[in-house]
Amino acid sequence: MDTEKEPMLKTTPSLLQLTWAFFIIGLTAYSVAMLQQLKTLVVGRKWLSQKEMDEGLAMVQLYPGPIMFNLATYSAYRIKGFWGALIATFLFVLPSYLLMVLLSWLYFNYGNVAWVHPLFIALEAMVVGIIVHVSLDFSNRYIEGGKTALIAALAFILMLYKINAFWVIVLAVGLGLAFFWRDNMGVDSKKETVHVSIPGAWQWRLAAIILSGALFIACIVIALVWKNELSTLFLSMFKVGAVAFGNGMTIMPLLQQEAVMSHHWLSMKQFADGIAFGQITPGPFLITATFIGYKVSGLMGSLLATVGMFYPSFFYTILMAEVYTKIKDNLFIRRGLKGILAAFTGMLFFVVLSMGEVSLLSPAAYIWAVGALIAVRYFELNILWIFLIGIAAEFGLFFAGISIL
Repeated sequence: MDTEKEPMLKTTPSLLQLTWAFFIIGLTAYSVAMLQQLKTLVVGRKWLSQKEMDEGLAMVQLYPGPIMFNLATYSAYRIKGFWGALIATFLFVLPSYLLMVLLSWLYFNYGNVAWVHPLFIALEAMVVGIIVHVSLDFSNRYIEGGKTALIAALAFILMLYKINAFWVIVLAVGLGLAFFWRDNMGVDSKKETVHVSIPGAWQWRLAAIILSGALFIACIVIALVWKNELSTLFLSMFKVGAVAFGNGMTIMPLLQQEAVMSHHWLSMKQFADGIAFGQITPGPFLITATFIGYKVSGLMGSLLATVGMFYPSFFYTILMAEVYTKIKDNLFIRRGLKGILAAFTGMLFFVVLSMGEVSLLSPAAYIWAVGALIAVRYFELNILWIFLIGIAAEFGLFFAGISIL
């Protein structure tokens, strides 16, 4: 079933509109809930179609890096080209970076994080409710019958058994090709295919990709040659960002290996507190890299660790976006994407289960989760207001000395 029967009349934002919108998302979107925030923004304002966003979501799972950051970069690149993607993703990460620097300074100077726990529980519970909403939406669009349901179920089961998300996606592509080989995927060969171009002349885009690739290689070479604590930190975070697949929680074990076990930059307790800060701050979950960098070498360490974590994803995304626009209408690619989107639906339900097991531990947590689900799904309340209400309520209860958890 084609989810987009008629071409959508798109609008093109100014660079200021795009970058400001991504800054606001980076300031207000939490965890996997930023998927809903991104889609509401980009599709709601008709900057990209629903189909393009969903196909982009399938694409960004095919290479390393945090999925939500990859999707933000992909969206900005498709809307406004290289410079739009560069500035928009910088502003997307900036709010969480600044907040994490502040929290790191407070933590390593004062060490009292008692207020984190109740806020963390409330935010995580609300995120669960919002992910349920996203999962149901994906089910409505991409679970069309027994075959897609089977792919989703297999993905869910494999994630339960801790199979790496990369291999789940590989299996989904194979099943998509096998199950839907007779489907024409809604493509009418008699009609002209509409190709969506990326803004900017292809020569300039190619030059930008080559320059970005050269910088990618230079970062590795400089870090290897320039032997000191900062270069070791940068290379360590760069390595994680360059090779790790999945979302923040699946990448976190590699980060733990580097920060706690290999280099002993953090104790296990400090690492756990850094993860909690990564959860309560908006924006990409792997902003925990900033916390690690601050511990190693202050502001400079925080900056290098953050760039090292996210730059590989930026480069991979603009490169893949160019390739994707050339091959996305190929029937084999479309069948594989259909398998990926079905698998991602199952993976989303796994996220609901795994987050629910650690977040929904009290009646109050269930109230937050159900309340967030009802607010976003049935009252269509903006996610920003949902989180602001939750944060304000939890802070009020904490400072009043009242615990309902």
